Amino acid sequence: MSRVLVAGGRGFMGRRIVRLLKQTLPDVEVLTAGRGAANDRPLDVKEPDAAALEGVNVLINAVGPFDYDPTRLVNASHGAGAHYVDIAETEDFIAKAARAHDSLAAVSGASSVPGLVQVLAQTWAAEPPKRIRAQLSIGTKNPASTTLLYSMLQPVGRDGCFRSSWLRAHDGIAARRYGSYPGLTASLRVGGRDVPAEFGFGFDRRSYTRLLLIFAPMIGLLPRPLLRFEAWWAALVSPLLGPFGTKVGILSLDALDESGAVTGSVEVRARENGLDVPAWPAVWATEALLKSTQPARRLSDLLTPNATAEKLRAAGYEVSGT
Repeated sequence: MSRVLVAGGRGFMGRRIVRLLKQTLPDVEVLTAGRGAANDRPLDVKEPDAAALEGVNVLINAVGPFDYDPTRLVNASHGAGAHYVDIAETEDFIAKAARAHDSLAAVSGASSVPGLVQVLAQTWAAEPPKRIRAQLSIGTKNPASTTLLYSMLQPVGRDGCFRSSWLRAHDGIAARRYGSYPGLTASLRVGGRDVPAEFGFGFDRRSYTRLLLIFAPMIGLLPRPLLRFEAWWAALVSPLLGPFGTKVGILSLDALDESGAVTGSVEVRARENGLDVPAWPAVWATEALLKSTQPARRLSDLLTPNATAEKLRAAGYEVSGT
């Protein structure tokens, strides 16, 4: 029997990954790992013990925020003969994880951003656009955790994050505003070419995004401990915003020409279970790796846009443009 170990499997996103793994791969043993006693195996992602990885085929790292160096964990995973997958969204973390030179996979960023964006961008592989703009908006009626909000707020006000914004129309609902956000590298590899890319983040209510734009300079000055406290406080009061929001989350990609005009779009819309969307790519990557020995480095090495669109539809999401 194949075995998958989910580091952080008791956390906010980790629990979702564990549930979806068991749902999708019933013949695979799914274990959790972490520093807490409730986990199946003890594991510190910064100082991994090889014993925790014994007999594991795939290690999924869901321990955020991803502001640490994953090199030792990736090396330990490969040393134990296990493929490595994570759901990181930070460029520095992903770059370090991808440095692994091994016959095993190290698929970093297997989440909505950048992983799912990378896969869906291959829709235009035959004729790569001049530029790609991707946007992610979340429904404020969905639950939130301190770790999730801290990861979201950490770059705000720093390095140009949320210094500019744009409005994007969506069929059937009000247009949503997106603030510039470091969710992607400066380019996406599409059809053998590096295509310049930008990413925006927002909420289902434009007023919430505007507030974040207004306070971005102040948030950028907060020391990390104080920012973590603010994230804890925001998670505590977030249910109060629920009645004013929706559950609808949207991930959209736009292909742009030289003038900035949109020449093509792909959109994923989640009316329910939107917080499962960032968990699914790690599950699909694991499913592919259990059948292959391919030393993948990106989610797009394992999944095609059409197959991914079908998987999203099967999970209950609306997909257009592929």
